Amino acid sequence: DNAEIEAMQTAIATTYAGFKRAAAFLKPGVHEFEVEAELSHEFMRRRSRFHAFPPIVASGAHACVLHYVDNHAVCKDGDLLLMDFGAEYGNYRADMTRVLPVNGKFSPRQAEVYSAVLRMFKHLRELMVVGNTVIQLKAEAMNFLRGELVNLGLVKAGAGPSAAQAYLPHGVSHSLGLDVHDVGEKKTMFAPGMVFTLEPGIYIREEGIGIRLENDILITAGGPVDLMAHVPIEIEDVENLMI
Repeated sequence: DNAEIEAMQTAIATTYAGFKRAAAFLKPGVHEFEVEAELSHEFMRRRSRFHAFPPIVASGAHACVLHYVDNHAVCKDGDLLLMDFGAEYGNYRADMTRVLPVNGKFSPRQAEVYSAVLRMFKHLRELMVVGNTVIQLKAEAMNFLRGELVNLGLVKAGAGPSAAQAYLPHGVSHSLGLDVHDVGEKKTMFAPGMVFTLEPGIYIREEGIGIRLENDILITAGGPVDLMAHVPIEIEDVENLMI
C-alpha cells in the first residue's frame, strides 16, 4: 500500500545519500571497510537503524565473487568498486548496486562492459509489467546477454546458454519489502503493488571486472516505476559524483 511504498522510498533516499557520501570519499588506497563505514555513518545519521543486509563492497576481482562480504581489501588505482547495499526504514528495505571507478574515471574497457550491463538493465526494466515473472525475466536476460558478450569479444556468435551463464551466474530479480529477499515465488506473475529488484550483471574473472547495476522497481497497471530512477547510473553522471 501507499504507506509501505513511502517507507521504501525513505529507505531509498537514505541509500542514495550513502552512495553519494561513499562516492565522494572513494580514492586509491582506501580500504573497502572504510567505504562501508561511510555508508553506515550516513544511514545512522538519517535514522536508518541498520543496513538492509550485509553490504557488499568489492573492489577489483572481488566483484566477481557473489555475496562477497569480507570488505577488507585495498581499493587500487585502475580498479572498479562494486557496492551492493541498502538502508532500512520502518522495517522496509532498499537494495541498490552501483559500480564506481576507484580513480574517478572508467577505462575504455570498463566503460564498454558497463555500457553493456546498462543496456541490458534498461531492456529488462521495460519488461517488468503485469503478467511477467522473475523466471521469464531471467530467460530474456540471458538471450540479451549473449549478444552483448559477442560484442565484447567474450563468446562467439551462436554460443549456447551455458556460455553466457558463466558471465551472469545469478538471478536478475527478487521480491523486496520487509526483507531484502521477501516472500514470493519466481513463477508468480507480477501484479500492481509488488516491488522487485532488477540486477543484471557481467563478470569477467580473467579481467578482474565485475559489474552489476540494480534498482528497485514498483509494478503498476501503467507499467514499471523505477523507484531509483533519480540515482545516477549513466557513466558520466557516476563519474561526476566523484569530482
